[in-house]
Amino acid sequence: MASSRAALNFRSLGPDRTLEQKFYAAAAAGFAAVGLGQVDIDRPEERARQELRLSDLAIAEIEAVTGWMQSGSTARSLALVQAEHMFETAADIDASLVLAWPSDEPVEPLAAATYFADLCRAAQPFGVRVGLECLGQSPLVQDLASAWRIVEVAEMDNGGLVIDTFHFYRGGSTVPMIESIPGEKIYLVQISDAPGLPVRELEDRHRLYPGTGAIPLESILAAVRAKGYSGYYSLELQNEEYWKEDPVIVAAEGFRSMRRLDIV
Repeated sequence: MASSRAALNFRSLGPDRTLEQKFYAAAAAGFAAVGLGQVDIDRPEERARQELRLSDLAIAEIEAVTGWMQSGSTARSLALVQAEHMFETAADIDASLVLAWPSDEPVEPLAAATYFADLCRAAQPFGVRVGLECLGQSPLVQDLASAWRIVEVAEMDNGGLVIDTFHFYRGGSTVPMIESIPGEKIYLVQISDAPGLPVRELEDRHRLYPGTGAIPLESILAAVRAKGYSGYYSLELQNEEYWKEDPVIVAAEGFRSMRRLDIV
């Protein structure tokens, strides 16, 4: 029986798999939901929507809107137009959450909060929530505390946070940062592990099955549960070695690793 909280981010299976392969692997492993990327809803879009409608799997997340935090007004306006298209697509396939990735460009925190509020307002007509994800390499939003400051100042009902355990670890986030966030503002937890390398050497390709690396997942998950979080836990692996394997095997092992941590 599929867990109601286990999701498989399709980036875990590699860029060259077909939608049919991805959906089959997720369903066979026992996942109840999936996470989609732009490639999954645009190749071609109508076919992707048909595959989604035929599947019994829910959509936990769509990744991700970018460019919305740029300081240049022209580039930011174009990014908002592109974001509206993604929000419309999300509504069409019953996906309630779209992720927002911060820019690599340094931006003043107050300006970032204003831009995030604009992004959330663009999503409102479609009934979509926007989840800001801190990225460990971001100059402004590298940890959970900096991401929360943006969401808190923006004060948007449909704006919240995504906790990715890999970026949590890489960016120096701490459990007390979780404890300071209202539980209802945690929209998604993405989960993976990482080897015990110096954190600044870590890249997405180093992501490991949960419970097989150095990230203190138990304490992170305990803090999230203590906030009353009851949403999806999305397995996100971008390990190129895993991509060489059968996607059914990767999905199954990923699901088992989550079960060992009592996530599913």
